[in-house]
Amino acid sequence: MRSGFRWVGQTQRHGHPHRRSNTMKITQIAAAGALFGLAAGQSYAEDVTLRYSSWLPAQHHVNTEVMYPWFEQIEQVTEGRVKVQTLPKMVGTAAGQFDVVRDGLADVSFIVTGYTPGRFVLSEMGEMSWVGNDPSTFGPIFWDIYKEYIEPLGEFDGVKVMTMISNAPGNIVTVGKEINSMEDLKGVKLRSSGPYATSMLEAVGAVPILKSSNEAYEMMSTGVIDGSLAQPETVINMNMLDLGKHYTIIPGGLFSAALGMIMNEDSWARISPEDQKAIWAISGDELAQELADDFANAGAIAMEQMEAKESMTVKTIGDDFLAELKEATRPLEEEWAARAREKGMENPLEVLAEFRRRVSDAESAPSN
Repeated sequence: MRSGFRWVGQTQRHGHPHRRSNTMKITQIAAAGALFGLAAGQSYAEDVTLRYSSWLPAQHHVNTEVMYPWFEQIEQVTEGRVKVQTLPKMVGTAAGQFDVVRDGLADVSFIVTGYTPGRFVLSEMGEMSWVGNDPSTFGPIFWDIYKEYIEPLGEFDGVKVMTMISNAPGNIVTVGKEINSMEDLKGVKLRSSGPYATSMLEAVGAVPILKSSNEAYEMMSTGVIDGSLAQPETVINMNMLDLGKHYTIIPGGLFSAALGMIMNEDSWARISPEDQKAIWAISGDELAQELADDFANAGAIAMEQMEAKESMTVKTIGDDFLAELKEATRPLEEEWAARAREKGMENPLEVLAEFRRRVSDAESAPSN
């Protein structure tokens, strides 16, 4: 059933202007790095091989469309002095990747901050409801917010954050029960994606089960849960398409997730200054946009597949239901703000409002 909803973002996987397929740019970065090295003096002769621990499946779009190409570009811009080796299996658990990287059990990983509740309080801002509809827009804006307001407070001390985004507006997929009202949420067991989402589900009467997305399929297939909070791409990439019967779209996003690319600090320090400069030129802002575009592309493709699935209904909730959800989640922002102030952020609600304002302005700006 078609929903009438159009995913705002990219509709073609390989056609976005931000994609880093421009070999001339990479060559220029490498040349700049070489000149920097000549000027500064080459004191780092050691080649560096970094180990990547991935809790995502090898063929997940984050790996195939972002991580693996980024690794190739790292090797190119450093002229082979820095390489990244993907480990044959994940080190530790999905929730433990920050510690894995910090402690040097692996050098690089992709993390979801919400998988460790209470640890990354300030970054929970990236999980909040009602931020926006276009991942390509609000993902990189969260990186700007992170750099300006979160990074100075040391929440990620112990690792080198290569980029950070808020990934996509989140909705609900259910196996049996259709969600059309607040009453329909009462007692429904749903996989939660993080601490904010857990509190949000409790506030609307649902029963949250905090697990990583790669555990959702088994729990849904065995009846442990009734469904999951899920961005569109999660339904496809975690094999929920044949299990889910109803996909409920919440405009503005019922939740999101804060995602980061991190590197071990000692491993980063082993890389020469000129190669660090070359790597950073393809990380940070650029990697945030690349990762956000990837989620937009994956989301657009997933929406098409779900709407084409005869056994699945895809519906957008009505205005009255949306207003009730917004009212129910408002106190959660105050509760988060109190915890954020304890972590050193002086004006968390103002920062959250600034995040939403920047997203709203960007999403409403005329396209070129």
